[in-house]
Amino acid sequence: MKNDVDLNLLRVLCTVHATRNVSRAADELGMTQSGVSNALRRLRTVFADPLFVRCADGMQATARAQDLIDLIGPGMADIQSALATETAFDPAQSTRLFRIMASDLAQMVLMPKLLARVAPLAPNVRFETVDAGPEDGRRGMEGGAIDLVFGNWPAFGLDFHRQVLFKEVFLVLMREDHPLSQRRLTRSAYLNAKHVDYRPGGVTYQSLKQVLDKVLKTQNRQRDVTFTAAHALGLTSVLSESDLLLTLPSRLVSAIQVGRKQLVARPLPVASPEMPITLQWHARVHRDPSVIWLRRVIAELFDESRTAR
Repeated sequence: MKNDVDLNLLRVLCTVHATRNVSRAADELGMTQSGVSNALRRLRTVFADPLFVRCADGMQATARAQDLIDLIGPGMADIQSALATETAFDPAQSTRLFRIMASDLAQMVLMPKLLARVAPLAPNVRFETVDAGPEDGRRGMEGGAIDLVFGNWPAFGLDFHRQVLFKEVFLVLMREDHPLSQRRLTRSAYLNAKHVDYRPGGVTYQSLKQVLDKVLKTQNRQRDVTFTAAHALGLTSVLSESDLLLTLPSRLVSAIQVGRKQLVARPLPVASPEMPITLQWHARVHRDPSVIWLRRVIAELFDESRTAR
């Protein structure tokens, strides 16, 4: 009977949903892969539904499974959080998997620093980045599939905590021998140039678009966009081999320029407000010792007063 479903089976359901992979779910649960498969088989019998189907990007929940996750996910996360608060977190001994929602831009800024900092402190801790939109991010945090959200995202709501890590400004990236790199970049030159329009997750692109739309509207102009990119991969090669300009947040520009002397950056010649880059998490993990530790580590990475010492 459905009223007699073992709580451990529901943990399997939630973990497979979070990882989208049976072997990774088994690793996280401390089970064998066959054990997870057997648990799924029992759940499918109980609920008379396949629950998951195999897709190109992993195990995709059926409508019935998603309904179950929406109902039991927050409760399971609360139980795990309550148990976590009873035990101290020892990073040196932990094998915990942390899931961080971040766009590919945010991943380039955060993960190299985070992995380098954590390696000597918690050698067996693991990380997974999740690419999701605001609604999936909210549900992921509520259900325990996502621990933290990093980037330029709006506040998720009253049940979520938000910490501003730093403020961002835009820079313009171009090849070193670009005709515009030899002098101060003016607004007129910027608007007359050809551009790459990159549209990452979060609200970074919307922030830039609002600034540029305001300027362009007053001058009855439009940017000349030659290439609209959905992904960051390959953009450095595009810039190195063309006269295109790419407008990005400053820390991402710094990350891209490492080891690439052929690219230079110039200030955006258009007044724009600073963008807050934040860390957000659900109230259920606010007192989780492991998440508290990770939040502290990430905050220290971007603490400019510590960097300046």
